[in-house]
Amino acid sequence: MPEQALLLPGSLTGILAAEDVAPDQLSFADVLVGEKIPDVAVTGIWPSLSVIPGNQNTNKATKALHSEHGREYRLREAVEKIRADYDLILFDCAPSLDLHTVNALTAADRAVVMTQPGKFSLDGLGQLQQSFESVQRYYNPLLTVAGIVVNGVRNTVGHRSWVQDLEDNTPWPVIGPHVPMRSLIQDAQEAAYGLHQWTVEAKLARETYAMYARHYAALEKLDLQKHLESLFPKHDFSEMKGL
Repeated sequence: MPEQALLLPGSLTGILAAEDVAPDQLSFADVLVGEKIPDVAVTGIWPSLSVIPGNQNTNKATKALHSEHGREYRLREAVEKIRADYDLILFDCAPSLDLHTVNALTAADRAVVMTQPGKFSLDGLGQLQQSFESVQRYYNPLLTVAGIVVNGVRNTVGHRSWVQDLEDNTPWPVIGPHVPMRSLIQDAQEAAYGLHQWTVEAKLARETYAMYARHYAALEKLDLQKHLESLFPKHDFSEMKGL
């Protein structure tokens, strides 16, 4: 895993932070109102991971900023000061275009859209496209959409039809493979384990990790085979077909 900071305004803080975050701990909300990221970051569950905690104060901070000038650039200003310290910086956003999400898109170089099969998801993607175009026009002309990752896919006629509709109508690339509905993903997440550490269903966990690795390889320069061999040394990845 590259060195990275995960800016989290939601429940993933409890999963990715190495220790429980105290109620009075500085959080993502404090970054938006001027605190420096190194003063807010906490240690993650992996040595290379730093976490910006999130809590309910994020909503209060964004409401307080609504009357402030330059409110859309607060996160970008904070990130520019530490950008060179990290190989990868991730902004995890809720599926809404509130001030927090606008701040994240204004600070980001590229965006990855996560979605899942369903009529309202497809309708929401159309609205999201308009929102992205608005952010590009007014705040971040260099922002690009790297692609869409489809999550929670079942092998049903309805889901296959939905995915086909998505691929036919979105202007953004759809990054494969699609992530199937698998309980071990949530099980590993709730236990705060990476899929490469998950031994309950080791073979399925390895295959699932390989899917996510393919997504990352589509976004960044990554020697996929070398990366997988380093994490699963007992498995032969000389034939990459089917991953």
